[in-house]
Amino acid sequence: MATNQTYRIGIIGCGGMGRSHSRSWQKQPNTKIVAAMDIYEESAKRVADEFDVPATYTDVDEMLAKEDLDIVSITTWQGPRSEATVAAAKAGVKGIMGEKPMSASLGQADNMLAACEENDVKLVIGHQRRYSPANLEIRRLVAAGAIGAPTTLHHRGKAHAGLLNTGTHAIDSWRFQLSDPETLWVVGTTSRTTDRWERRTICEDLCMGLVCFEGGARAIYEGDLPDPPVSMPVIAGTEGQIRNGDNGTVLLQNGDAKGWQTITPPPEPKNQFQELIEWIEGKIPTHRGRGEQARYTIEIMMAIYESLRIKNVVNMPLETKELPLELMVNDGTLPVLEEGKYDLRTPFEGQTRKR
Repeated sequence: MATNQTYRIGIIGCGGMGRSHSRSWQKQPNTKIVAAMDIYEESAKRVADEFDVPATYTDVDEMLAKEDLDIVSITTWQGPRSEATVAAAKAGVKGIMGEKPMSASLGQADNMLAACEENDVKLVIGHQRRYSPANLEIRRLVAAGAIGAPTTLHHRGKAHAGLLNTGTHAIDSWRFQLSDPETLWVVGTTSRTTDRWERRTICEDLCMGLVCFEGGARAIYEGDLPDPPVSMPVIAGTEGQIRNGDNGTVLLQNGDAKGWQTITPPPEPKNQFQELIEWIEGKIPTHRGRGEQARYTIEIMMAIYESLRIKNVVNMPLETKELPLELMVNDGTLPVLEEGKYDLRTPFEGQTRKR
């Protein structure tokens, strides 16, 4: 494929992330945003005005039919993302840049991957922490044996945000830091006594998960668990531990030196948008944020919910394709005890409760 072509970009979903993707595409030397779509016309027009986009739409299928697009960014909420991805893949685009979380269920993620494979479309999900110099340095140190065999990882999610929202970056980062191992099993628990939603997807009040990766490393996820919080290393091993330092540095403690070593990672010259174009052009064999990697993250988050549903450890691969949290709400396993439907991100009409 010629490398001097200009790629025609379409934006699907013109909220905050749509504007963020538009800024990133605008910075690429060989791309032009030619269409913006949102179900709210004013949102599409706002992106069009800000980024000098010639065409706006309120219907995905109309945009895909009328515009000869090479790449689309799908920055909708997670609920409709799968349907939009399948439509774009069938419409003949070369690449899709989706946002996180990949979808609202494992079945939706599988539909996205299948459509892209059938139509030879490169699918990337925006786990940009794979381009973080600190994460790249941690991955390198772990692979080099700087902390021996990895044993534990830990993440305490941002308060009042929900697993699908905050867990996706944390869990993807765990896998990246460990050089993307397979997942062996997951055990977790979830509580939902309020009618809580996040971007129109059913959301838990709190959850925790213990994830076992290939090789035995355990990762702990805490979501809205009670205080007090505890300080934990980013990753620990049989011979040392790694923490995040100030200003993007990495702190390493192992047998090679007394105390903590402060490491300043080298800058990472690439970003995920540039790498997608290189992948489309065949300059690189794959993309570090490809859809298959994002599916692992969705599978782990769904397994945290599924563990409560089956009241047991979830051995991978996960078979349940629906959102287990929704299944438990619908069958009465998790009844609403405090009335008042509320969304953490975008309030429902008439919503009074915030969290």
